[in-house]
Amino acid sequence: MLIRSPLKFESYGAVKIYDITRVVCLYGVDFERKHGVFNLTSEDLLKTAESTSIVIPVKNEDPLVLEGVLRAIPLHSPVIIISNSSQSPLDIYSSEIDLAKNIHQLSGRPVVVIHQKDPVVSELLKDGVPGLVDESEGVVRDGKGEGLLLGTLAAEGLNSKYVGYIDADNFIPGAVLEYALVYYTALSMSKSPYKMVRISWGFKGWYGSDLFLRRWGRVSGVVSNVFNYALSRGRRFETDIIKTSNSGEHAMSIELAKILNFASRYAVETHELVHILDTCYVRMKENACRALPNNIDVIQVESRNPHLHVEKGEVHILEMLVESLGSIYHSSMADQEVRASILKLLRELSYEEEPVKPRVYGYPNMNAKKFLNDILSRSEVSVAYGL
Repeated sequence: MLIRSPLKFESYGAVKIYDITRVVCLYGVDFERKHGVFNLTSEDLLKTAESTSIVIPVKNEDPLVLEGVLRAIPLHSPVIIISNSSQSPLDIYSSEIDLAKNIHQLSGRPVVVIHQKDPVVSELLKDGVPGLVDESEGVVRDGKGEGLLLGTLAAEGLNSKYVGYIDADNFIPGAVLEYALVYYTALSMSKSPYKMVRISWGFKGWYGSDLFLRRWGRVSGVVSNVFNYALSRGRRFETDIIKTSNSGEHAMSIELAKILNFASRYAVETHELVHILDTCYVRMKENACRALPNNIDVIQVESRNPHLHVEKGEVHILEMLVESLGSIYHSSMADQEVRASILKLLRELSYEEEPVKPRVYGYPNMNAKKFLNDILSRSEVSVAYGL
């Protein structure tokens, strides 16, 4: 893949946020490098792919759609499925197990499948990650953020250097392949051990009676504007640098993941940026930034494939908005004016309450390899093929 080298960036303390850069060519290894374009040799591409685990959070997705996602991920990357799918009355989870097994048998690729409600997982993390396990139910809480934390621990347990996240509801396998290639290429651009790549969809499909390709999603456009407003007020320079506040498709180094806090549910992607900027910009002089003396590089890349995923309705959109904005509202970056603007925006959407502060989980200081091995050796629910 050829990606235009990002030129413009803004520094916030130890955080360097690069403005949107674009894919120049979807496939172009061993290409004679030209000025302003970054690509990898086939050897480096293979090495990076092998070092990157791809985590797929799943909850009751159509097996045909999930299969397309799984088949699109390059074979050299280990795949980790974190499922919160139902096991009764209809056992959707068993279909996901069968898919993983079949793909391993056909391709030899390693696949790990962990159920979010696995009692062994809950037992292992109850003390290590306070609040992750619901005391009343005795299992890990529902939520995408909770699933991404489990997947990241599993990726560390596989000794991966990087972890990438791809949603399971993507109708376009070619888009999934592009995301993986973006991860490998863009992660290699940065020399910092603390780095993140966030994908901005070139177009998002809206399909009703007619297909319409929108430039911006209904959540990301709103939340990114609020995020930029908060940064602008704090620095007294107007900015529009944030384009990927709700980037479900993103990747990072394990080193960065280990100094992050993971927010619950749909706040997770927004809160990653909130936490980075809180600790390594706003509170950097309080010795809150664990990345020092390094910078944290945030690289934003616009994809070429249109993104079409399952439409989950207006309630889902509102939940994402409220939870994402809640992360900003309750952060050190939000002054009185920013909070007032968030409340005004929510009232226009007929949401009259103050957004709830998201539950936040610290990354546990534990032996991730032992954690994964314990799950796979003791669990009657979670499985692995090819390890």
